[in-house]
Amino acid sequence: MFLYRLEARGDGFADSTVIVIADGEEQAFTQAQALLERNALGLITIAEFAIVEKKRLEPGNGYVMETTRGN
Repeated sequence: MFLYRLEARGDGFADSTVIVIADGEEQAFTQAQALLERNALGLITIAEFAIVEKKRLEPGNGYVMETTRGN
């Protein structure tokens, strides 16, 4: 099992980072798309989907997410 961090861009949702646990890349994309669709308020179109990081699932592994604030 791996911990995947994906980035998604498209229509009907804000640019998003999605983190999923999956056995492989195909499953990671499928799970991430399902999460985006469940959280969207309407129909979405994913224009770009990319795996940014992949880590073996082990205690202590994770991601630090940077956030930006508008001024």
